[in-house]
Amino acid sequence: MALLVILTALPIGFLWHQSAERVVHHTIEHTYQHASQAVIHHLNEFFTNANKVYEHQDRIQTTLNTTVESREALLNHITTVLNHHNQIDYFYFANTEGGLLSVGHQADNQYYLIESDSAQAGNLSRFTSDHSGFKGQLLETTASFDARDQAWFQNALKTNEPVWSNIYIGAFDPTLLGITLSKAQRDENGKLLGVWGLDLTLNTVNQELNKRKLSQAGDVVLFYDNQIILASTSQTHIAQSGEFPLINQTTAPILDSLIKVDNDKGNSLVLVEHQGKQWAGFISDYNLGKDHLAKIAFYSPLTDFAPELGTAQRVAILLTIVLMLIAILLGKKAARHIRQPIQALTQAAEQISKGRWGSKITITRDDELGTLAESFNKMQHNLEQTIFKLDNQQQETKRLNALLEQQNLELEARVKARTQELSNANSKLHEMAYFDALTGIANRRYFWQQLDDKYAKQRGWLLIMDIDDFKQVNDAYGHIEGDNILKHFTMTCLEVLPENCLFGRIGGEEFALWLKEVPRSTVEQITQQLLSQLERKPYRNNGISVVISTSIGASRCSTQPQKSYAIADSLLYEAKLNGKNRAVIEHDE
Repeated sequence: MALLVILTALPIGFLWHQSAERVVHHTIEHTYQHASQAVIHHLNEFFTNANKVYEHQDRIQTTLNTTVESREALLNHITTVLNHHNQIDYFYFANTEGGLLSVGHQADNQYYLIESDSAQAGNLSRFTSDHSGFKGQLLETTASFDARDQAWFQNALKTNEPVWSNIYIGAFDPTLLGITLSKAQRDENGKLLGVWGLDLTLNTVNQELNKRKLSQAGDVVLFYDNQIILASTSQTHIAQSGEFPLINQTTAPILDSLIKVDNDKGNSLVLVEHQGKQWAGFISDYNLGKDHLAKIAFYSPLTDFAPELGTAQRVAILLTIVLMLIAILLGKKAARHIRQPIQALTQAAEQISKGRWGSKITITRDDELGTLAESFNKMQHNLEQTIFKLDNQQQETKRLNALLEQQNLELEARVKARTQELSNANSKLHEMAYFDALTGIANRRYFWQQLDDKYAKQRGWLLIMDIDDFKQVNDAYGHIEGDNILKHFTMTCLEVLPENCLFGRIGGEEFALWLKEVPRSTVEQITQQLLSQLERKPYRNNGISVVISTSIGASRCSTQPQKSYAIADSLLYEAKLNGKNRAVIEHDE
C-alpha cells in the first residue's frame, strides 16, 4: 500500500514540475518571436526607405538630367536626400568618366565628403564635412579609383530599375561593410549620364540589433550560409580587415551549438548546454536585400529569463518528498485493509496522473483509510486550484505581453512621426534662413553673415553685379519670365565662377561675389569670362530670346566688408555710366 502511494506521489510531483517548466519555456519563446519580428520590421524599413529615394527621383527625372551636370547642384541634391533619409549612410553619383561625388555619415554623426579629382577616374579623396557637404579637412586619398569598375555601377547598367549589390568592403575603411542600391541616370534619348548609389552599412544593422538585446549576457546575431556572421551585438564577432567572422566553436560556440540542434527548423525555442549553463535560443529566417537569405539568432542564459523555473523545481521536489512521507506513514497504518479501498485509491491516482484533476476518492470511513481519502481529496483540490492559477497566470502573461507590444508599436510610431515633423521643419527653416528661394544661392543675410564670420580676416575681392535694364525686361515679358531670367543668370554665373567663392543674391537683380586673394588680372579674366558666357547663352523660352548683360564693380575686400561694398558699388555705378555690360575693377595700390 505504501509503495503504491509513493508511486502515485512521484508522477504528481513530476507533472507539477513539467507544467511550470512548459509555461516558462512558452513565455520565453513568445518573447523571442516578438523581438525577431521587431528586428525584421526595422530592417525592412531600411530597405523600403532606400527604394523610396529612387521613387522620388523618378518624379524629377528631367530636372536631375540638368542637376548632374553641375557639381554645386548635384552636391545640394545629394545632401538634401541624405538629410531626409537617416537610414542611408552614404548617397553618391558616379559619372560616365568614372568620377565620384559622395556624402555620408557614420554612427558618431560625423559627415564625410568623398570626391574624385577633376570629376573623373583617378585619385579619390575623403574630407570632413557637415550636413550641407561643405569640404573640410582632407583625411586620406586613394589612387586609381574608377567608379565604372565597381560591381554596383555595372549592375545598374543592366536594368532601368534600382538593383542591390552584394556586400562589399568600404573604399577607405576595410572594416566598414555595406550593401548598395544603385540606379542608372539616363536622358530623354536613353543616353547614360551616370549611376546613383546609396549605401546601407552593416554598422547600422549592428545598432538595430543592440536595441533588441533581451538580456545583458545574451546576444543577437545576423548571419547567412549557417557560417558567416554579418552583424552581431558581441564584440568578439566584429569583422577584421574586411573579412567576416565564421561561426564555429572558437568564435561563436553557443551559436554553433544552436545551429546544430535547430537543424534549419527555425521559429521555435532551442535549448543547449555551454560551460555548465543552459542557454535558450531562437533562430528565424530573414531576406537580406533581394538575393540573400539570412537568419537572425537570439540567445541568452536560461537563468536570465526564468528565475521562477528554479523555484518551481524546488517546490515540486519538496511536494514530492512531503507526499512520499505521508504515503509511508499511511501505508504502515493501512496494511490490514483489503483490495477495494486500495483499488479506489489507485484509480483516483491514475485519473489525476492523466491530468483529470477533478477526480476524487469516494471512500466514507472513520478509520485511517477514510482520513487518507479525505486528505487525498484535499490535496487534489489544492493541486487543481494551483494548476488553475498557473493557467490563469499564463493567459495573463500572454495578454500583458500583447498589450506591451501594442503600446511599444504605438509609441514608436508617434516618436517616428514627431521626429519626421521636426526634421522637415528644421530643413525648411534652414532653407528659409540661408538661401534665396528663387535662385537657390545664398540670400542677402546669409551672404553678409558668411563674409563677416569666415572671410573678414582673409584678403580677397568683393564683386557687386547688377543685371542691365532688368526693369525693361520685366515690363516687356512679365514677372514670371523675369524670375526665370534671374534663375538663368544665376546658373550661367555658377558655370564660370570658381568653386571656393561665395555667391549670393543681395537684392532684386543685384548679386554679390567674394573671391579669395588673387591677382587683379585674374579678377579681370573671371569677369570677362562671365560677360562672354552671358552673351553666348541668351535666355530662351517659348519663342523668347533675351541676351542678358550685367555691370560689375570689383573692389579689394578688407576687414571692413561694408566699406569694400561702398567702393564696389561706386565702381558698379561707374560701369553703368560707361555703357553697361562691363566690369570696373579697383586698381592695385
